[in-house]
Amino acid sequence: MTDAGVDRFLTCVIRRSEKDTIIRVGALILIMIVTPVVAILLTLDALWVYNNYIADPTEIIEFPNFVLSHLDDFAGAHMMEYSIGTYILYLVFRSYLNHCERDLEWMDSLIAYANHKGRNTENLTNIRNKGFIEKTRRVTKCFLIWFIIVLFVCGFQAVFISLKDMQPQLAVMTINILIFVMILQMAFTTIYIYRHIKYHTEVQHEFTTEFAKIMPEMAPKMETTECFIKDVALWKFLVPMILTFGLFSILSTMMSIHLMNHHIRDQWVYEEKLVRRIAHEEKAVGVEKVFSDREKTLAEKVLMVFSR
Repeated sequence: MTDAGVDRFLTCVIRRSEKDTIIRVGALILIMIVTPVVAILLTLDALWVYNNYIADPTEIIEFPNFVLSHLDDFAGAHMMEYSIGTYILYLVFRSYLNHCERDLEWMDSLIAYANHKGRNTENLTNIRNKGFIEKTRRVTKCFLIWFIIVLFVCGFQAVFISLKDMQPQLAVMTINILIFVMILQMAFTTIYIYRHIKYHTEVQHEFTTEFAKIMPEMAPKMETTECFIKDVALWKFLVPMILTFGLFSILSTMMSIHLMNHHIRDQWVYEEKLVRRIAHEEKAVGVEKVFSDREKTLAEKVLMVFSR
């Protein structure tokens, strides 16, 4: 394959693992729900044992009094969970942004290939320019800034707790605020990812349909990417969240991540078929790997240590 567009598309497909991430919903549940709950229970058990059998074995401490006297510890545990949850939601946006960036290269390479074949690519270019990345880039940047603020504030508050116990009323208020803000963050993530993945799949479906139209020699009936997400009114997200006091936001966030995974996998299936058809059309016999002469940065070397 000597065409630059083909080389770009092939490189984009081969190196898709650098941009596309399948987020494991089960792992998210484990990190965001199971792990913090277990940590809180273990901390509670350790404090209970200490107060009953080490600090003063003769003193009998009733459970309600024990909980009230350690509300600051519960507040600290919630800060840890909130920081972890905020970082995970940032990673969700970062993963989606990475995929959007790859899709732009993906479309540009196919447009270049069609141009090389002498086809009119004006419609492809117009579809490509419909834009599904700029807003995501801004939101991801804002979420990163928000996570840094959260990390700083929670760290500062943790130091305050270690120096001076929080009053029960303040501890309860802190816990409730953290829960409320986390629910808002998950609700925003659900609505944003769902609506943008829906639009993203529509744009990609339109692009692949137009590509099949102007490249009929590739196959009599060349497939297109799937357009599988139905439009859902905003109130269908908000009403269950209100009725369940925000608990529905956990399920809805997992559902939106599942849809993002579905979109990525569907694209993988399509592009693998397309690579084989382009290879057949161009009479390719193999793939030659070309190594870059660029020296890896220190950050890239450190990343390789932890990712391989």
